[in-house]
Amino acid sequence: MKRLAVWGFLVLSWLAPFDMVIGAEVGEPENFEAFEDSISLQEVERAFQDLQGEGANSPAGKNFSLTDYVRGVAAGEQDFSLSGFLEQGAEFLAGQFEEQKGALFKILALGILAGIFINFSDTVGEKSLGETGFYITYILLFAVAAAGFYTAFCVARDSLADLLAFMRALVPSFSLALCLSGGTGTSAAYYETMLIALTFMETFMAYVFLPGVQVYFMLGMMNPLAEHHFTRAAELVKSVLRGSVKVLFGVLLGYQGIQGLLLPVMDKVGKSAVLNTAKGIPGVGNTVGGVADTVYGSSLLIKSAVGTGGLICILILCCYPILKLLLFTFVYRLGGALVQPVSDGRMASALGTTAESGKLLMGVLLAGALMFLLSITIVLAGSNFL
Repeated sequence: MKRLAVWGFLVLSWLAPFDMVIGAEVGEPENFEAFEDSISLQEVERAFQDLQGEGANSPAGKNFSLTDYVRGVAAGEQDFSLSGFLEQGAEFLAGQFEEQKGALFKILALGILAGIFINFSDTVGEKSLGETGFYITYILLFAVAAAGFYTAFCVARDSLADLLAFMRALVPSFSLALCLSGGTGTSAAYYETMLIALTFMETFMAYVFLPGVQVYFMLGMMNPLAEHHFTRAAELVKSVLRGSVKVLFGVLLGYQGIQGLLLPVMDKVGKSAVLNTAKGIPGVGNTVGGVADTVYGSSLLIKSAVGTGGLICILILCCYPILKLLLFTFVYRLGGALVQPVSDGRMASALGTTAESGKLLMGVLLAGALMFLLSITIVLAGSNFL
């Protein structure tokens, strides 16, 4: 009897976090509210809505609520429309292209003007006059490109800051959801890994990625005027940036992947041992086992809903800024392609540098978003087999 009492105490202690949902169905509101209080979704919801209000990067975010999404999943409903998200994305892209058309017209006009100066100097034999006109035109092009690059730089900087701020709010809630679903080891490992990832991302963003892109832009814009003496330096900076992003992405995601393969299995072994022991208690074993299975299924659904809702929030925070950067890169590449046949090669080189700078900014933001998206996906895929 003493052994049964001890095992019964252990089982009840293990079930203590779930006592608020015993005897309730997963879709009942009071069940969800109990889980919501335990995993503090209010903090994540507040952070997401505040970021949307400050950045206004995504109109779709105004219509999405993480708490409502999790509540809808728990009730067997769907609160997020992918078709509506894509439709708003197409409208957003069209609006951004209208804004970028002015920059494209300025690029074409300056490119044609530079070509006229160069050709005019060759015709009249006054090369110095043509070079002076070209340098004036190049300075105007530099002003247009610098203004566009600064806007793109602010988009990438603010979006990365928003992504890190949202992940700081999401990680504790998602880790608690993992713990409540029986994945204690997975929860602890995920929390630790994400803290490391957030620290490294914030440090590299402030001291490597964003300053590095600025250095590359300035070197690339000075290179045509310096007879391409900065070509090697610009290529070195670009290689370092790309390599740093790949190394950080690979190391953190690989570490998360290894833990995602091992720790859920260990959690499953421990949970199975406790459940089998509970089911073996004479008289009440079947009841305790049934209640544990029901509680576990409910917590597993809530955990998956929180993780999936977090994925949607990350997509909303990063999708529209990535579209902005993609369109910025496309416009300057298009401008370089149209200007090259009618203007001096130095103008096309400067436009190519601006486009490449936008591509680097987009790569940094995309790598950060993918790192967090895949880390959550790996944890969800592994812990769903607990």
